[in-house]
Amino acid sequence: MKKLPTVHEYHLMGCMALCAAGLIVSGILVLFVVYEIRADWSSEFQPVGYAGDVKRGERLVWAYGCPSCHEVSATAPQGQVGPPLIGIASRSYIAGHFANHEIWMTRWLEHPQALKPGTAMPDLNVTRRDALDIAAYLATMKE
Repeated sequence: MKKLPTVHEYHLMGCMALCAAGLIVSGILVLFVVYEIRADWSSEFQPVGYAGDVKRGERLVWAYGCPSCHEVSATAPQGQVGPPLIGIASRSYIAGHFANHEIWMTRWLEHPQALKPGTAMPDLNVTRRDALDIAAYLATMKE
């Protein structure tokens, strides 16, 4: 003969069913939110480990005249002196010597002649804040 559940067991089964339903609804909600915001994932993300402002860095690339020496985008004027900046985030080294990380990129932007005397990259008197912002923007430029 099958024993009927006690009042306590009956109540516990109801609580477990409610919790399971809540977990399922929460999971669906999380998936929906992730699906909805996925369109915002673009090259404008904040790269991990970079302190600068990506949008400001993009404007500064133009303000400092980087396209006069570097290819910055397919539609921009294409400088022929320096290497293309398109895909720089995918490269391992800056100027052939320095690891492509924020600290070296920032230093390179601030004082390229101090890091590699005689390089074609001029010292443009880039401020620390500007260098951090430009480095963050360049870190989004992947191939």
